[in-house]
Amino acid sequence: MVRNRRCCGEKFRREVVIEPYTVDFCCIALKLVVEVDGEHHFTDAGLASDRARDQYLMQLGYKVLRFPGYEVLRDPKAVRDRIAMTITEIRSS
Repeated sequence: MVRNRRCCGEKFRREVVIEPYTVDFCCIALKLVVEVDGEHHFTDAGLASDRARDQYLMQLGYKVLRFPGYEVLRDPKAVRDRIAMTITEIRSS
């Protein structure tokens, strides 16, 4: 959905290292991170780890969007629309 500038013309890279983490997708120009969460993210330990990770990324100026993997598969248009809406918000601020 975001490859080849298909989402609002923005370039997203896959598996970008932002030490000490690796994020699923990142638009470096907008400092936008998109994470697709699998089952392990919904455990207590996974949720705590994600909170710490998101807080760290936000301190670096990144906006983090998280989507459950099943949502990406079930309703990709809604996921893409939310990413596009966030891009629009970032551009206008």
